[in-house]
Parts: sequence; structure tokens; C-alpha cells
Amino acid sequence: MYIALSSVHALILCGLQFVSCVRGQWTECSDFSPPVTVILLVFLCLESLLFFTFTAVMFGTQIHSICNDETEIERLKSEKPTWERRLRWEGMRSVFGGPPSLLWMNPFVGFRFGRLQTRPRKGGPEFSV
Repeated sequence: MYIALSSVHALILCGLQFVSCVRGQWTECSDFSPPVTVILLVFLCLESLLFFTFTAVMFGTQIHSICNDETEIERLKSEKPTWERRLRWEGMRSVFGGPPSLLWMNPFVGFRFGRLQTRPRKGGPEFSV
């Protein structure tokens, strides 16, 4: 999801750069010549479109698997589950933790830093693992 959002951000910045180059002077727009600038902008747009397409499809299939409580291999084999499937929101809660929240989009929510513990040892301060 984050790579897809970064790709959209790159597309927006590329479009804004192109619009500012068209409205202003091409010589003031970039350190490169106008043809080189256009080639670089086109290359960046194609690259970000490819990354966006790939990562958005991957993200969509992962969310689909979470909501249906089955892996992609189980779906492709059309295996019937030997367990009781969860409801969609139960699967999302078990993966992301807790009730629906904007914190689901933050990758650092569940990460806890260990506290610095000072002990009278020869090695100095230690981190709890």
C-alpha cells in the first residue's frame, strides 16, 4: 500500500513539474535541455505507473484474502475450509489489531521500543530485547 501511495505521489509531482515547465520557460524549469526533461518525466511516469499497478494489485489480493479468510493457494485449488471462517471484519481485526481505526494505516503502531536499562555491569547500558 505504501509503495502504491508513493507511486501516486510521484505521478502527481511529475504532472506538476510538467505543467510548471509548460507554463514557464523550459530553460528555467530544469538543468537539462527540454527534450531530456521530457524524456525523464515520461520515464518517471511509466516507472511509477508500473510500480503502482503491481503494488495495488498485490495489496488488493491481500485484503481480499484477509476478508475471505483464505490464502491465495486455497482459493486457486478451490479447497473447502476445514475450519469455521471468520466474518470479514473479524479477519481485518485479527490482522490489524483492534477495532477499525486510522491507526491501521500506520506501520509503526504495534512496534514498541525497549527501555534503556542501566545496570551496574562492566558492559555499560543494556537494551531489553
